[in-house]
Amino acid sequence: MLGSSKIYGCLADPIDHVKAPTIFTSIFKEKNIDAVMIPIHVNKDNLKNVIDSLKNIKNFKGMTVTIPHKTNVASLCDHLEQDAEFTQSVNWIKFDKDRKLIGNNFDGQGFVTGFLSQNFLIKNKKVCIFGAGGAAVSIACSLAKQNIKSLKIINRNFEKANELMKKIKVIDKDLFIEATGYRDIYFLQNYDIIINATSLGLHKDDKLPFDVSKTSPTTVIADIIMQPVETELLKQAKNLSRPVHYGKYMIESQIDLAGEFLDLW
Repeated sequence: MLGSSKIYGCLADPIDHVKAPTIFTSIFKEKNIDAVMIPIHVNKDNLKNVIDSLKNIKNFKGMTVTIPHKTNVASLCDHLEQDAEFTQSVNWIKFDKDRKLIGNNFDGQGFVTGFLSQNFLIKNKKVCIFGAGGAAVSIACSLAKQNIKSLKIINRNFEKANELMKKIKVIDKDLFIEATGYRDIYFLQNYDIIINATSLGLHKDDKLPFDVSKTSPTTVIADIIMQPVETELLKQAKNLSRPVHYGKYMIESQIDLAGEFLDLW
């Protein structure tokens, strides 16, 4: 690193699971970009203070945002790009020349692009997503633009699931969509794709978001968690010979989008 180096960050709590700093610092080196990405471990109570402090570091240019800060950071932005505005969630932020904070969200595009890159199909599929937080909102909104057959949202907080359902209806009023709480998990065997968009799986002792054995043998089980690469959910899915989709593809598919947003290339 030189005195002229630009600094980017990855904001999370917990921080152990993040892979973006390694991925992007390697890309910077490959492309001879004078920059580095560092992990930043912050809890929600200190979030605003940290953001305000980073505004004063002129060579700190921006960062990726992950669990559990995506919606809270959105509220701290001075401006939100279209997808972030609609979802009220960000996973990339940058400071402009006036040190105003600009937010964007590529989670949905990243998930869809990554999923299709592994030769899975989305069009006309019945999809079930667990979670209604920042990443789930973005993913669900992007799925609704892919001509899926139906969408079910399952979340511990039914109200959040219901709010997300209303957002999706704005995108596609004709899409068959349901929102339920965890107590209403049923008929998982009816879905072609089931996505874990919750934080369950980050820790060893986490409960599984759902019982994989209740799904169809052809159901694609997807997880957005990147570390561990193979979550307990995906392990069980593989043991039951279900096709699986890894979380790493969501971030890998965002590299070009993020680079353009951050004016890296």
